Amino acid sequence: MARARGANARMALAIEQTFGFAPAAGFGLMAFVSASLGEEQPLIDGELLGRGREPSEPGRDAVTNTGDAVVPMCARQIGVWLRLLLGAPTSAVGKAARGAITFAAQPANNGTIGVGGQTFTFVTGTPTANQIQIGATLPATVANAVRVLNASAATGVQAASYRQNDRGNAILIQHDALGVAGNAFALEASTTPASNASVSGATLTGGAASGGYRHTFTSGAAVLPSASIEIQHPEVPAFNMNYGVKANTLGVQMQRGGNLTATLGLIAQGESVDTASAAGAVAAEMAVARFSQFSGSVLRHGVPIADLVSGQFNLSNGLDPVPAIRSDGRVSGIDEGALALTGQIGVRYSGPELQLQAENGEASDLEYLWTLPGTDFSLRLVLHRVFLPKAKRPVTGPGGIQADYGYQAAVDPTLGRALTVILDNDVAGSAYGAA
Repeated sequence: MARARGANARMALAIEQTFGFAPAAGFGLMAFVSASLGEEQPLIDGELLGRGREPSEPGRDAVTNTGDAVVPMCARQIGVWLRLLLGAPTSAVGKAARGAITFAAQPANNGTIGVGGQTFTFVTGTPTANQIQIGATLPATVANAVRVLNASAATGVQAASYRQNDRGNAILIQHDALGVAGNAFALEASTTPASNASVSGATLTGGAASGGYRHTFTSGAAVLPSASIEIQHPEVPAFNMNYGVKANTLGVQMQRGGNLTATLGLIAQGESVDTASAAGAVAAEMAVARFSQFSGSVLRHGVPIADLVSGQFNLSNGLDPVPAIRSDGRVSGIDEGALALTGQIGVRYSGPELQLQAENGEASDLEYLWTLPGTDFSLRLVLHRVFLPKAKRPVTGPGGIQADYGYQAAVDPTLGRALTVILDNDVAGSAYGAA
């Protein structure tokens, strides 16, 4: 008998139609880094007396099946895991129009830019409606512009989303609607007075009715789907089918280097082991298109958080296994609990902005963004209302001073949700259960 090796292990996953019943078809291979899902049934020490010093025979306790799956942050496959965590998405076909306004230098007082038919004026004094304050540096000015654009009530301006690039000298613009409509979204920059800006074109470009897909996942689903996951060891052979699997937690750690992975905490009802696969004809793995650590950003009001050195995103569905008394020792179901969205951002201390938000008890949006260079693929985790704790800034030596903020997110009363996840890729929505 051959020995099982992790290099040859495979994972096949299918969404269940009925909780706890593995489907006969619909399995697909999934890329993974590690997996610890599987049943455990501990022994109970024998407590009988009057039998001398020799140990009594132990009993068997209830069956549990929990474990983690560490998976790559793949622009295609992550949608399957997001479906387990949040429910099926709404999907749309097409590509969004994009563009940029890039600044060569600080704009002059009363210089203007035009976005979506609305003119915005740069001023050195206190800004009023449709005005942008010129900051001490060009990145500060561009950050002010992004905040004003994202907060604008003008209908044309609201049709797009705005963020600052990492260098701090450009406003990156993406139309919110997929398709060709965004190609008519106008951009302008004045020469007198000088805005010192150039536009990528008279309008946004690249919007198309086909060629891509956008999948939007939202928090708050009352019932989450379950899956069957088979861990395959073909050398033995052994095929471990875990059924009634629900995704309880998600953790994503951001750092400057290394591979980008997601850790999922899974809870299952049970496991069956056989010498042949019960997954039937397994679909080929979606081609891995992996996001990199260096391609990630954390944005607040569309502006990258300055000097970010670490980040962590955590989601918990608060799943509650139902500990029914039954002959097989397994749980009878897994109920959805209260959603928790927490995380951490570590920054080199260079300004009071985050500290002021914490001290004032204010909420802001927070967005985790990853892009895949050379493609239109991206993943956005948008927390709509984030609260920061007041954090100390310890001085531990001659090096840089770091502040770590462990945040908590809450529901946005206007949107009715706390989290929106937007995945742009080339996979049809049916792969993620979209109607």
